[in-house]
Amino acid sequence: MTALRQFAQASQVPLLMAICFVLPMRVSYVYLLSALLLMAVLSSGGLYDRLHGMIRSRPCQLAVAYFSVVLLAMLWTEHRDEGWHFVGRHLPFLLFALYWSASEAATRERCLKAFIAGVAACALLAHYNWLQHYFFPDWPRGIRVFKSAEDTAPFIDRIMYAPILALGSYIALEQLLTKRSMVAIAGWSFVVALLLSNLAFSGGRAGMVAFAVMFVIMVFQRFASWPRALVVSTVALVFAFSALHTTSGYFRERADEALNDLRNFDTNPRSSVGERLIYWTTSAQVFLKHPLIGVGSGDFQAEYVKARAARWADTPDSYNPHNQFLMTGATTGLLGLGVLIAFLGSIARASDDRRAMVLVSGFLVACLFESYLWRSNTSLTFMVLMALLSRTSAPGERRVR
Repeated sequence: MTALRQFAQASQVPLLMAICFVLPMRVSYVYLLSALLLMAVLSSGGLYDRLHGMIRSRPCQLAVAYFSVVLLAMLWTEHRDEGWHFVGRHLPFLLFALYWSASEAATRERCLKAFIAGVAACALLAHYNWLQHYFFPDWPRGIRVFKSAEDTAPFIDRIMYAPILALGSYIALEQLLTKRSMVAIAGWSFVVALLLSNLAFSGGRAGMVAFAVMFVIMVFQRFASWPRALVVSTVALVFAFSALHTTSGYFRERADEALNDLRNFDTNPRSSVGERLIYWTTSAQVFLKHPLIGVGSGDFQAEYVKARAARWADTPDSYNPHNQFLMTGATTGLLGLGVLIAFLGSIARASDDRRAMVLVSGFLVACLFESYLWRSNTSLTFMVLMALLSRTSAPGERRVR
């Protein structure tokens, strides 16, 4: 029994690192490794201390509380099948407690580097797909999603891939800025360039915006003078946007398409940005009609159809408002929205690592454009990274500054 416990204890960090590595890949890999991690945790002993720690952890409390609110909202939903599907999509909130229990402040950097390694591996595959699609069509087709010809992501579509890529890019950039040896600087510079170049042609606009927000916050954290930080961040973002708009046809097409959709919304609402504006407006109406407890976990689409304005009757029905806060508000009302916001805030307050606040901020901005805590890979990625960063340092351990 002692040998089994020792093996279970020793396997937790490698399993958590493996989970970090496969986060931008198939979600089935994450769930399989999470099941193995749960078995290791249960077999390693000390369950009372683990449970006691989770019960005392404010982020764990609120993660479980939010899942409980989503489950509770089944009581006032009419569409049971859709409701249970909705509840199932929120299982990562329960897994947060597992990841938090298995993580350690001392092994945090190893897990984060495993995550960057996984994102970098996907970025290499994405670069191959980009070269094959645009320059070398005779090359063998690489590993890629079958959604559109321009989607170069290897395992998941750009909607989920780009925000994960943005989170990885920020963490890699932070790693680069802490290095002192020329070899380490050269190696991390390559990784950062690889990830940022992939982000530029990924086509995921939410990911680009999220990274821009994280970059600006990072600059303000590093400069004592806020006017200097403002100048540096503004110049860097303007230069990056101008360079990409000039050199990248795909980036220019995506940016110009968004602006054109906004200008022509009144005459042509059936566009990518136009339909999203309709989703947001109609979902806000659903929330305002049921502000306290929402419409329930399974009734969003049915209520969306009722609330949609007549002038937009020919636009698609929606089961997803493409905004995490509107989804939460519409389904669980102010009750769920309050618990979710408290959970997100508790992570930054509980962490001894300044990167936690930056990652939460960037992810929150991305959630304005998509329900990323409802989507599998992005939700799991957020839960794993936040579990790692919200563990407090042991006495005497160096705080990341």
